[in-house]
Amino acid sequence: MLKKIIATTLLLLSSTLSAEQFQPAFTDTEWTLKTSRIECLLSQRIDDFGEAKFSQLAGKPITLSFSTYSQPAKAKDIIFEIAEAPWQNSEQRQDLLIKRVHKGQHEFILNGVHAQQALHHLKEGRFPTIYYESLHSEQPITVLMSTVHLNDYLPDFQQCLQNILPYTFDTIKKLTINFEVEKSDLGRQEKSALCKLADFVNADKSVKRIEVSGHTDNHGRRKLNEALSEARALTVKQHLIEQCNVTENLITVLHFLEFKPVKSNKTPVGRSYNRRAEINVIR
Repeated sequence: MLKKIIATTLLLLSSTLSAEQFQPAFTDTEWTLKTSRIECLLSQRIDDFGEAKFSQLAGKPITLSFSTYSQPAKAKDIIFEIAEAPWQNSEQRQDLLIKRVHKGQHEFILNGVHAQQALHHLKEGRFPTIYYESLHSEQPITVLMSTVHLNDYLPDFQQCLQNILPYTFDTIKKLTINFEVEKSDLGRQEKSALCKLADFVNADKSVKRIEVSGHTDNHGRRKLNEALSEARALTVKQHLIEQCNVTENLITVLHFLEFKPVKSNKTPVGRSYNRRAEINVIR
């Protein structure tokens, strides 16, 4: 495997000088910046090729991707590498990773530590680059990012990366809070879990609603259980609104008494699971 990688690297590097090159215009490099607590994106248009972008979603590793509308790949290897700035008159390049791509592939992605390394090099004035063979070109393709105007956008992008939430939508979209017998008050951990959920909801404009449902076990009088299941749901709703700054019209409250148990009501342990409020976040 090592011999194959070395051979591939030497073959591709030997053709670098004759490669067809794509890069942004030095005098008109176009960046796009998007920042929120659930997504950070810094992208650059590359003329006649497509775009390159650094991006990170909440709870996910940072990525660097090159996507093309004009130069789909052959089923061969692609080299991710770091090039010195063209004005330094150096052909020296540092390999980051070699990956196999499939025929017709339009997007080429670096994940995690390799993407972080590429961003570091970009900040230092070097150019993240890909080198591969295209279906639409007789020569190999080399594609370079540019550092022109980078400092106009990089500080805000780095600030976004520092502030991005460390968990995904899938980790907060369902939450169950359990209660003591005949109680509807929230403990410290439950309050913290609700505000964690709210942090994501408040940052994610695609959330349509939050459904909160209250439940009891089957012990106690029906009339009391109806009031208790409603109180549990309302307690959650009020905490989300008053302590976690969730918009009230996002929240729908339901109460089901003992009619939707998740465990058997025949044991104390089962009943402890059924005394609950369920929170579902819906996009």
